[in-house]
Amino acid sequence: MGFLGQVLVAFLLLTSCGKAENIQPFFINPLDNQTQNLTELIGQAKKSIDIAIYSFSRKDILNALLSAKKRGVKTRVVTEGESYDDPQYSPFYKAMQKAGIPIKCNMDDRSLMHDKFMIIDRERVWTGSANITTTDMTVNANDALLISGRDLAKAYTLEFEQMFEKNRWGTTKYDSNEELFDIDGKRVEVYFAPSDEPESQILKAIGSATQSIYMAIFYLTNDRMYKALKDAVERGVEVKGVFDERGASDNNSEALRLVRSGNGVIDALSGLVHHKFCIIDKSIVIAGSANWSRSAMNRNDENTLIIHSPRIALAYLSQWNRLYEDSACIYPTSCDNLPPAPPRVTCHHYNKEQGCVRIEWNTAQDKATGYKIYRAERSGGPYQLLKEISKKEAEGSQDYRKTGKIDGIEGSYYAHYDDIFCSSKKYKVLAEPEQKRKFLYDQNIPQTTYYYAITTLVSDVESKYSNEYSEAYK
Repeated sequence: MGFLGQVLVAFLLLTSCGKAENIQPFFINPLDNQTQNLTELIGQAKKSIDIAIYSFSRKDILNALLSAKKRGVKTRVVTEGESYDDPQYSPFYKAMQKAGIPIKCNMDDRSLMHDKFMIIDRERVWTGSANITTTDMTVNANDALLISGRDLAKAYTLEFEQMFEKNRWGTTKYDSNEELFDIDGKRVEVYFAPSDEPESQILKAIGSATQSIYMAIFYLTNDRMYKALKDAVERGVEVKGVFDERGASDNNSEALRLVRSGNGVIDALSGLVHHKFCIIDKSIVIAGSANWSRSAMNRNDENTLIIHSPRIALAYLSQWNRLYEDSACIYPTSCDNLPPAPPRVTCHHYNKEQGCVRIEWNTAQDKATGYKIYRAERSGGPYQLLKEISKKEAEGSQDYRKTGKIDGIEGSYYAHYDDIFCSSKKYKVLAEPEQKRKFLYDQNIPQTTYYYAITTLVSDVESKYSNEYSEAYK
């Protein structure tokens, strides 16, 4: 299996923090190259797997579920009706049903089944902001929690069965679960929307802040939450947010109001900041599936956790700091001083096509005049210069161009360079990926993994190497 397959078999979960604990936070981070398997978690299931997921399009996770079903693991799924009917997701759901995995859908157009959780053997719960899609697991910034505890798993199972067994969705559900748990001596609160009224609990947590509130939020459109954050600012609490550009451009967004007042920044990722987390006083983490919107709190099927743990808070704060430092409001000035900072290379873990690797990087550095792309045959080098490209050329290659300006806030820009391994004219005229794959196989061209780094140029001054990107062509 090539690098692409190895990475895509890895579902999630980047940057795990330390030894195995009963609460483990993980992050899908497009700024990183590390991965860890969730398929292993599915592979460990002995009795049951219950999944509540908004959207699903991962073949590796599908295969893991089908394998679990074959070995006798009782597997059930609930999802959103619109996702089930969507052509990009429907084949995966139908493959599950063909294998005998039952699926129940929310068909109420007044709400969404927006949960993203999995219960393994009624003992462990995986939950967070990530859908089981390639985009959410490779391009977008997301977080997840793996929590071990039968009592907490029971709460999630009761919520799942309201949807699966009783066909109750959104506002038709009732409060059926415990909400307070002790995990590793730490207080963990779990609130399902809308029956557990998570909005009031989040407002209470914000109101308790005495020092700091750091958040990474996809959508912030709830005016009550915005007011609570502004109240925190007024009583001297440091409030800082990293907001997704798409979410911030929503007509109902409160995010730009925080950005304009100096309490937030717009992200600089080519994907989404799909997080829905908040860190309070570096000791409490709010996370889960729910955006900070009225619909998420009052209509949709969602789950929100409030975890009282400095250890978990530190892990989330590390992720927040990375996003903040890479933000659209800060990144453009990252080469103002000499030597300049290197560009940010996005690690999406995909081949553009067989025989070709696409390298992408952020071109929003204001004073950059060009870039140098280097390639090595092993991690860490030695690197050989592959291509020097001017800032103008780089900007002309942009695939991912976010809104130029939102209320005067500059968006982010991503350039790309395609490194084509096979120079054969016969190869270049082939159109279909399968044809190209067969050509490379027939020519007996061995699998090759290359490692890439990029530097920023300001006139003739060159930065250090960027973060390393690795990809295989076959």
